[in-house]
Amino acid sequence: MIKRTLLALLILFSIINGTLQAQKLGFIAGLQLNYGNIISLDEYAQFQSMPNAGFHAGMLYEMDFSNRWGFDAAAMYEMRNMCWNMNYTEEGNETSNRFHRQIGYLNVPAHIYVYLTHTEKGAFSIFGGPVFTCGLHARDLAYENAELHKPVTYMNEHMFSKDDGGRIMRCEFAVELGFAYKWQKGFQFRASYMHSINNGTLNKYLYTLPMEYKSPTYFTQGELKLSFVYLFDLRK
Repeated sequence: MIKRTLLALLILFSIINGTLQAQKLGFIAGLQLNYGNIISLDEYAQFQSMPNAGFHAGMLYEMDFSNRWGFDAAAMYEMRNMCWNMNYTEEGNETSNRFHRQIGYLNVPAHIYVYLTHTEKGAFSIFGGPVFTCGLHARDLAYENAELHKPVTYMNEHMFSKDDGGRIMRCEFAVELGFAYKWQKGFQFRASYMHSINNGTLNKYLYTLPMEYKSPTYFTQGELKLSFVYLFDLRK
């Protein structure tokens, strides 16, 4: 039984491998513009997001099923930076803080792509798919939005720990859409937009504002990404 199963898997792999037109592996790196979207049920809380720059770098695998479509997956390190102006407007509790957050992620996207044009010089494609991220390290820094910039809070440990007063969910799920131009010699340029779909706030963290604990915040992230790719053809 085991021999038959292994033989069937070997035949299936051979058939799939024979139908693939190209398999490539290489490097991806680039810059991105990150922003954090915070929503609170407290009517006095105001969060003004300010985009900040980040970067990413890692490995990309790509395979063409035909001259029309294919699949790619990547594993990369990603550094995200984001900032907010935060105000609390309730009379007697007025507060104004500037809040910075930096998060390092292991980012694993998987895309289906479709070629729109295909010439001797290159190909233009669109792609989309899910993204899974795992938080590796993070830090928060907040200070008064005033002339002296007095620090309010700083945290760089246990950011993902539910039992130690952590603030961020370690795992994030997102969707990504974008386009790529691929030159014949293995170079690519990619532009994409990614947005998380789950709430990233842990333990109802209130972001240094005097909100009631029963007023949770909802934290999601958006990202505009520009990437440069170089791939080696594994079938040559």
